[in-house]
Amino acid sequence: MYTLHRGFLDHSFCDYIANTYKDTFVHDPRGAWNAYTIRDKSLYSEILPNFFPLVDYKFTPNWINITEYTKGIGLRHHKDSESSLTIVSEISDNYTGGRFIINKKTYIKLNKGDVLTFNGSRVFHGVEKVEEGTRLSLNIWTKPKETHLI
Repeated sequence: MYTLHRGFLDHSFCDYIANTYKDTFVHDPRGAWNAYTIRDKSLYSEILPNFFPLVDYKFTPNWINITEYTKGIGLRHHKDSESSLTIVSEISDNYTGGRFIINKKTYIKLNKGDVLTFNGSRVFHGVEKVEEGTRLSLNIWTKPKETHLI
């Protein structure tokens, strides 16, 4: 259903993304929460190799973004329309609340450097409202390069 990789990302990588996303990503508001999509796809080669050890097949990223949740903001339960593997990475740690939710019953507190992988097109997921601070997630929606792997 999902796999949690505690402390997978190096904190220096998380800090780098958290400190530069507003300069290197395009603001793409989505409802109450803010999303930032990569402006220059050459950044894919800087970001994706960090996640290769988690995926045992070659994949194609459909989309990479930063999601910014501030006080009172969460994300409704949904499925991803175009992602056989969704990768959610926590790149901040200065917030309370904002736990990741799987199937409306499993609440997961992600810490800076944690990565969660799951089939986003099959698993309902969301984020509870942030109580204090700002939660930043680096998200990648993917599909296998070979369709028989879906």
